[in-house]
Amino acid sequence: MSTSARDRQECLSYQRRKMPETFLILLAGGCMLAAVISNPHQVTLQWLRLAGLIALCGCGLSAFFFFRREPVDRHGLALLAIAGTTVAVLGQLAFVQVAWRATQRAFAGGAFVLSVACATALLTVPAASVIALAGVAAMLGLTLMDMLLGHAYLTASKMTIAPFLRLNRSVAIVMIARALCAVVITMLLQHWNPSETLWNIQGLYIGTRWFVGLLVPAVFIYMAQDCIKRRSTQSATGILYVAGVLIFIGEIIALNLVHDTGLPF
Repeated sequence: MSTSARDRQECLSYQRRKMPETFLILLAGGCMLAAVISNPHQVTLQWLRLAGLIALCGCGLSAFFFFRREPVDRHGLALLAIAGTTVAVLGQLAFVQVAWRATQRAFAGGAFVLSVACATALLTVPAASVIALAGVAAMLGLTLMDMLLGHAYLTASKMTIAPFLRLNRSVAIVMIARALCAVVITMLLQHWNPSETLWNIQGLYIGTRWFVGLLVPAVFIYMAQDCIKRRSTQSATGILYVAGVLIFIGEIIALNLVHDTGLPF
């Protein structure tokens, strides 16, 4: 391996060590997005609180990994965004505790926006890739909270099926948007500004991202939607377990592809 190739590989390896904080802050924002999309009067306060607690853990772990960076890499803007996201999540949790459902929804929306801004600052990606980061956050958080909402039906006997249908439908819509972004828009950008090494270096990851992270989970999401319509919430939850694992794999790969190529995978 030549010196330049070795240096580039070491640089990429170092950059990838910065991924945990980005992944975690996006997961936190996605959980907050689930609290925004769901009608707060149709879901339980316990589920909204769980979304806030998961998001708070994501923010805390993101800050932990951020402070493990070299001092020169601790950008003030990224630190401010992490702090802002954490404050917004704490606001959501505080208002859930007093059952101010509409107010917690507003804080959750702010947390989602701040998390995407934070991820942009952490990765310093091109402006065209910001939409991909928002998509990563949405897919991660909505899928996780969709599955956990299915669990909530084991004890929340008074909750109607409407919020489960709504959230699962939102996952399907975001997945379609992610597919358009990761396939159509990405290939158009590659056509207009071709990178000769894209398929040689990233081909396997791109294929895995498309097949494992988009195509196969789409089938499971459709199956889950059918089960929910039949009020078979336990079956839907089991299907969403499998879909969630595949989606997490796909979005982790997508996050690395966004960083390495600058394309909105």
